[in-house]
Amino acid sequence: MRSLLPLLFLLSACTRTEQVPDGLLDRDRFKETLLQAQLVEARMNQELVVDRAPMIPADRYYAELFAQQGTTKEQFERTFEYYTERPDELRGIYEEIFTELSRRKDEIPH
Repeated sequence: MRSLLPLLFLLSACTRTEQVPDGLLDRDRFKETLLQAQLVEARMNQELVVDRAPMIPADRYYAELFAQQGTTKEQFERTFEYYTERPDELRGIYEEIFTELSRRKDEIPH
């Protein structure tokens, strides 16, 4: 039992996630908003490159995104800044987003 105690402390330290400060998006809402932002970027690239649209209403697209997610641009940017100071956590979020986007891509009928 004594030899298990240090292992339990180590495991709990590794799995503990830091509480996001007040005023920022929680991790799940941030991840979903960031995922949707990636889709907005893909849409704008499609319109610019493939559709050759003369003008892309990026501000409108992002305003719609933030309204749908129940957040603001400022809150999203503050949260993004918070995670850029924690690169390992941000990398994990991006890996989850990549996995989700890959899953969605695989579900599209060809």
